[in-house]
Amino acid sequence: MFVTNVQHQEARQEAPDNSRTLDLLDKMERNAREYDETIAYALSLASAWSYSDPQTLHDVMNSLGFENRCYAITLSNDALFVHTSASLIQHVDGSVAILCFRGTEPANIINWLTDASVEPNRFHAWGAVHGGFYRSLMPMARYIACRLKRAMAAQSVVDQKSELVSVDAPVCSEATGEPLKSGLKALYITGHSLGGALAALAAAMIFEDKAYEGIRSLVRGVYTYGQPCIGNELFARKCQDAYGSLLFRHIHANDIVPMFPPLSTGRFEHFGHELRSSAAGWAFSQQPVRRAYTALFSSTVGVLAWVKQQLPLISWLRLPFSWDDHAPHRYVNVSQRSLRLYRSEFG
Repeated sequence: MFVTNVQHQEARQEAPDNSRTLDLLDKMERNAREYDETIAYALSLASAWSYSDPQTLHDVMNSLGFENRCYAITLSNDALFVHTSASLIQHVDGSVAILCFRGTEPANIINWLTDASVEPNRFHAWGAVHGGFYRSLMPMARYIACRLKRAMAAQSVVDQKSELVSVDAPVCSEATGEPLKSGLKALYITGHSLGGALAALAAAMIFEDKAYEGIRSLVRGVYTYGQPCIGNELFARKCQDAYGSLLFRHIHANDIVPMFPPLSTGRFEHFGHELRSSAAGWAFSQQPVRRAYTALFSSTVGVLAWVKQQLPLISWLRLPFSWDDHAPHRYVNVSQRSLRLYRSEFG
């Protein structure tokens, strides 16, 4: 799940200044579990900037008018091919939170080994899931649960009253400071690439495990960008029944990653709503993305497609897969275009 670095200056241009905020808090709090272009744009930015440091992610969301506290955690175990990062972005009034997972970092070999570790793990009675994704999420579960319980109790997700960003804090330390204006009313889960897979798997954990029963009604949407398949047919069917109406999978052009894992590795299947990029922005698709046949052949074609993007003289060449189409800024650009069209049509 290749990702190209996006410059800080580009993010400042993509995110509106505070004089032109998106009324994001109001939209997120009032959303009735339906797809929303404003929310899709904001979460595409969160997913893209989760590759940066927590302070920058906090600042980017602030620039959208979503004043927040950000709790970030990274867990690593090289022997298990685990290097996972997640951030819980809580609005300062406590009513809305975003759980955002970081995707595959280009220079992190452990992330690449996670992606390649497709041997399945059982997901309780819900079938089987990609083993690398499963091992990456499970150690995060208690950290996520602890902070979500704080948010539900109108407590800050960070540890010190004066802090806005907290990194790798103790798992279940007591909250400090006065209660917030509101307890958690709406939770959104998001991520790009590997982060999208972990977002979808985290939602499955919330809807499958009775320990998270109190959180289920708060989940308003799971927005993923360039997400690969995460489980077999039984798992996909169970997830579709439990929360498929809340999952919005975005696929840009010929992005190769949603076609993975390849058919040669077993029977994986997508679920939820699929949105494809177009000249007008995002459009719902009735035809699921097809799976790649083998990783080696598809990746080779994907690299060639990236080279083609850099050489205008051969831009006419049509290839079915592309790594360049997987870059997070591609998803931000389409989300921004889709939002502009929506605003022009509906005022």
